[in-house]
Amino acid sequence: MAFGDGDSIDPLAVDGRAEKSGLNQASSAKWGPTNAQIKSRERVRDLAEVYTHKREVDAMLDLVAPMFPSEGDPANTDRTFLEPACGSGNFLEEILRRKLAFVSVARYGRGDRYEHRILRCVASIYGIDISQDNVDESRDRMRAVVNSHLDNDLNTKVVSDAFASAVEAILGTNIILGDTVADADRINLVEYRASHGCTFIRTWTTLDAASREMDLFAAMTPKCDARPVHFKELASHPEPVPALLNGVEA
Repeated sequence: MAFGDGDSIDPLAVDGRAEKSGLNQASSAKWGPTNAQIKSRERVRDLAEVYTHKREVDAMLDLVAPMFPSEGDPANTDRTFLEPACGSGNFLEEILRRKLAFVSVARYGRGDRYEHRILRCVASIYGIDISQDNVDESRDRMRAVVNSHLDNDLNTKVVSDAFASAVEAILGTNIILGDTVADADRINLVEYRASHGCTFIRTWTTLDAASREMDLFAAMTPKCDARPVHFKELASHPEPVPALLNGVEA
């Protein structure tokens, strides 16, 4: 699902949970004033960068409400969103917040199942931008949303170190630098398909190959995991994993 460029920047306070989660703490100070629609005239000139107001972001996402979890379908957290010009992450931030609203300890318990469900929310959101500053800021804001959610839901409990590493691995593959118009054949995307036992099966493809199909990841590609990968192993296995033969990697 593709949307337009980013929104006004709404700084998100990050507290002690950032340390407890192991995620990098985002600096809200650099995000500029609330609802600012441009960062500078130079960026407007060089990048054609103008942000949309938050009310428009909310209104647009409200139009696709069935794409998000709800009281009637709380497990609907895996729908894929692709923002081809994500700016500083305004749509990405709100998409993630809406997905996480239905991920709670009360529903999933503490531990791997809870952490895996949060990762499923993060892994189904993609953003591409031509500015490295925007890519970095988008990742920061996604981290901040996760940190805020953990702080509100876990109270004094902490997540595993491997969870933080998995978040970083997913943000590294999903929020990326690129020109979606000129370089679609060189932009690599990784699908994270949730599997049993808190695992993922990843498939690699290029943006141009995916865009030729109705489904973002319907294009056939030989590059994929030969077996499910536990989320705690994502960071240590950035490339496709081989099948196991008698319990040993083939």
